[in-house]
Amino acid sequence: MKIRDVMTKELIKSNPDSELEDAMKIMITKGIRRLVVGDLLGIVTVRDLVYGWLEGKKRVKDVMTTDLLMVSPDLEVRQATKIMTGKGVGSLLVYENDKVVGIVTERDLLRSCRIEGEARVGDVMKVDPVISSPNASVMEIANVMKENWERHAIVVEESLPAGVISIRDVAESIVQGKAKSRASEIMRRPVYKVTPDSLLETARTLMSTENIGYLPVVDSRTVLGSVEEREILAVVSI
Repeated sequence: MKIRDVMTKELIKSNPDSELEDAMKIMITKGIRRLVVGDLLGIVTVRDLVYGWLEGKKRVKDVMTTDLLMVSPDLEVRQATKIMTGKGVGSLLVYENDKVVGIVTERDLLRSCRIEGEARVGDVMKVDPVISSPNASVMEIANVMKENWERHAIVVEESLPAGVISIRDVAESIVQGKAKSRASEIMRRPVYKVTPDSLLETARTLMSTENIGYLPVVDSRTVLGSVEEREILAVVSI
């Protein structure tokens, strides 16, 4: 399968001088996690926007990434996963005939691949996810995410996950003026989860079906870790 088969052709853009909250609003409205800035001046993710907002930055140009990675639409999906995981990025611009014709993201690749064999969640999971209490404020959670360079937090009650909060949920709270809300007010439910013994293909299928990029890893008593789409794609790229 090639990139042209899975890429998104529509490029949603932001002005480099736009305020961070305005760019967040576009992402929330469009249901996306990144924007192309101007005429290929850069790319900005929802994490860039939230972290920049926490630092007091004002404009998209202050937080965007200018090192753009471009690939051919004829590149094989597996090769794209190698580039994406090797560079530690979540998207690639697709370039053909001297122009950008689309964008491909981690989520696009996750949907289009399969994990062969017996690889398990426990082989790749993180063992130190960001954990929050239901009473923590959105601001508190966002700052812990930033300190740990994470995009998700698990809200825990009685040692087990009660909800999940993503950096996009934080952005939505910011644009709605609810940054002082509690975790219990914005967390996502139901909580989709896996165990260390779950096949990675099971985790990949669950993420693809539910359109999520993160799963808590649990046993019957407690949270053991987490797995993201990036960890799964790293296995695909081997």
